[in-house]
Amino acid sequence: MSGVKAPEHGAELGLPASGAAAPGPPGRAAAARRGRLTSPWAVRLLSVVVVTTVWELLGRTDPTVASYPSAIASAAVDLIGDGPLLAAFADTLEGLAVGFVIAAVLGVAIGYLMGMFRLVEVALDPYVNALYATPRIALVPLLVLWVGIGFELRVTIVVLSAIFPIIMNVHIGTRNVDRDLVDTGRAFAASRWQLLRTVTIPGSLPYVFAGLRIGTAKALVGIIVAEMTAAATGTGQLLLQFGRYFETDKLFVPIIMLGLLSIVLVEAMYAIERRAMPWRRTER
Repeated sequence: MSGVKAPEHGAELGLPASGAAAPGPPGRAAAARRGRLTSPWAVRLLSVVVVTTVWELLGRTDPTVASYPSAIASAAVDLIGDGPLLAAFADTLEGLAVGFVIAAVLGVAIGYLMGMFRLVEVALDPYVNALYATPRIALVPLLVLWVGIGFELRVTIVVLSAIFPIIMNVHIGTRNVDRDLVDTGRAFAASRWQLLRTVTIPGSLPYVFAGLRIGTAKALVGIIVAEMTAAATGTGQLLLQFGRYFETDKLFVPIIMLGLLSIVLVEAMYAIERRAMPWRRTER
């Protein structure tokens, strides 16, 4: 009919006219903006600023607070400039790195062997459980007799601290691989090595990295325990030295450095995990 405009295609169905952009769900853009404003790192930074500010105010007004951030920062400058801090921290890092690499290699290998071979699991399971539950500090006197109080003691304590959570997580991960995938591989005549490479390892990687993260924390605790109880050098000895003379400003410096080191190690482990498992999204 003249003067009456025919509806465009799709208008009778409530769809947008051709050529027009379809509007997104209401509130999605606002939610995205809120998500950007409340990113995890922004929240973490705000938390650090708030805690540091409150700590500084309390430290300056309340004498019962041992120290405060500005005094700790001044002590850190002095220790880094002419003190033993960097040398001691380097000793700690060296023992931690060597011991954790040994623990990771042996722990992953033993965990897979226990998960794939019933005989190995039965033979090693009692020792793994017993040593995992044994406090490491109880072994220090015996280890001093065996390896002395130098670099070997640090490495040994780190290995004993980190290896057992790695073994247990890898073992559990191997046992929890999807049995349907394993049966499918066997149905196609896959060898044990092919099953390990294409099914078992990819399926158990979340457990492997969980064990490595726990092992990292255990290793850091273990090396400080070793240095505080028997080693002659290292960050643990600095902690004892500063604590013995109530130098609280200096005492907080290695403590904060160890805390920052733990954050770096955990974030590095998550980064490696994301590279190793691109199909599994890990939000940080």
